[in-house]
Amino acid sequence: MHRLSILIAVPLALAACGRTDGNETATNIVVPDNGYTAKMAALNEGERNGVLFRAITDAERACQGVTRSQAIDPVQGRPAWVATCEGGEEWLVVLGEDGIATVTNARELAKAQGAAK
Repeated sequence: MHRLSILIAVPLALAACGRTDGNETATNIVVPDNGYTAKMAALNEGERNGVLFRAITDAERACQGVTRSQAIDPVQGRPAWVATCEGGEEWLVVLGEDGIATVTNARELAKAQGAAK
């Protein structure tokens, strides 16, 4: 009897998973300005290279160490840097308002933008 109740309960529980009534609304989350841009601007080059290296490796991109970095014009209104790694790889790092960085291969991006023109 115990086994039968488990066999009945499991499919019922699974059937309830993922059901929605279609009336859910998106919740907007307001991210407080924690001054990430100002904090990055206040770093010296070595410190900035360390932060960018961490962003690159957290994004699981190839980089043995950032040898130089340069601020560039904002990307979609967000601060951005090009970081050059020891192996010559160049990464575009864009800092979001929430402090989360987006890392993109700078050379591939430049090629894609050139092809789109």
